[in-house]
Amino acid sequence: MRQKPDPFCDTRDYAKYLGRYADEGEGEPLSEDEFCRLQEELLDLLADRAAGGKLSPEERQRILELRRLLLSDI
Repeated sequence: MRQKPDPFCDTRDYAKYLGRYADEGEGEPLSEDEFCRLQEELLDLLADRAAGGKLSPEERQRILELRRLLLSDI
């Protein structure tokens, strides 16, 4: 379990992830800490892109990978 709350990671987001995981997931689900870390990484990359930053091919690939891991549609 998480030791201290992350102000940028809502437990409701993790609960939604677990719901999507129950429907679509394979293997073991992410821990809440791992989920929060990966979600923050994804949001950082998306914010960079939204701010007009040019993403490298590796960063674009990482966004796809993070969306897959998080079962995300953002």
